[in-house]
Amino acid sequence: MEIRLRAALVVIEAGKILLVPHYQTEGGEVQWTVPGGKIEFGESIYTTAVREFYEETGFQTEIIGLFDVSEVISAKRPYHSVTATFLGKVIGGQIRPESNHPFGIKIPQWFGAKELNEVTYHPAQVIEKAIKLLAGE
Repeated sequence: MEIRLRAALVVIEAGKILLVPHYQTEGGEVQWTVPGGKIEFGESIYTTAVREFYEETGFQTEIIGLFDVSEVISAKRPYHSVTATFLGKVIGGQIRPESNHPFGIKIPQWFGAKELNEVTYHPAQVIEKAIKLLAGE
């Protein structure tokens, strides 16, 4: 079994975080996630984070720094991933759905701290850290 290495990017603007929907997950019908994905062979972790964010949201970004490192282990699937999540900022582009996704249209959405209380999100560790930033902690 391989360990999947991933990179993701958190963008917080005007008191909101941008997340993308994932459908039919263990978390339910819709689970909101930080944009990110698998690091391809020969691709840097930073390039992956910026590429995945663009593919999933339409925004070009710049990395500010490391935000968090999280891990998901599920023995019943089996699945093991490690994700380095960076903090970034938008430097161009416009919001749009991810194109040609096999699970249907995935439209990104901005969430404030209160709105996050009403949805299922992943990874909890990363988004809860972002909620603290949104709350000014």
